[in-house]
Amino acid sequence: MKYSKGVVTNWDQKLEEALKLDKPGRSAHRKMSSQHRQEITPTKIPENARKAAVLILLKEVGDTWVFPLIQRPSYDGVHSGQMAFPGGKYDDTDEDLIYTALRECHEEIGITVDRTDVIGTLSDLYIPPSNMHVLPVVARYNQVFDYTLDDYEVDKVVETHVDHIQNIDNHKEHTFKLKSGVNYKTPAFDVDGHTVWGATAMMLSELLMVLEKI
Repeated sequence: MKYSKGVVTNWDQKLEEALKLDKPGRSAHRKMSSQHRQEITPTKIPENARKAAVLILLKEVGDTWVFPLIQRPSYDGVHSGQMAFPGGKYDDTDEDLIYTALRECHEEIGITVDRTDVIGTLSDLYIPPSNMHVLPVVARYNQVFDYTLDDYEVDKVVETHVDHIQNIDNHKEHTFKLKSGVNYKTPAFDVDGHTVWGATAMMLSELLMVLEKI
């Protein structure tokens, strides 16, 4: 199914309605998660998990929806060099996690999104390696993407679109190594030579399943 103007009108309103319904959550996440992640993910979120939020920013372009991903810089940490959505941890001064997502997007890539453009949220997701409990926030965007990057947080921005992620030719298998030296394989998306895996791929999996409803 193509998500295009010819198929879906008022897509943002219909997506907003779909996001208010029961979401696929873990069933969508499992499609893009490794056996290792499924084994180490607890059924109950730890009480000491750090709250965070990311922003999935959809812009209608032609017959598809474009959205930005970021590549994290290389550093001594579990998410070094990984592809992600703009986002970060909740601050005590934040109004709520939606505010966190909007604030982090502005700080990391210089894009200001009004709260009235928020469409809804996907299922929250726990990330064991960093003990983060993340809420994916979905918003519309109608302006030109004009980025100003925080070089400390972002190495580059890579734009892609829903049709690309949906295309089975861009689905791949990624091998990652734990600190113990053990290798694991996980489903992933290829975005112009960049491998999108882990929590970001799991969020995208749920987004695609929700979009199918509209």
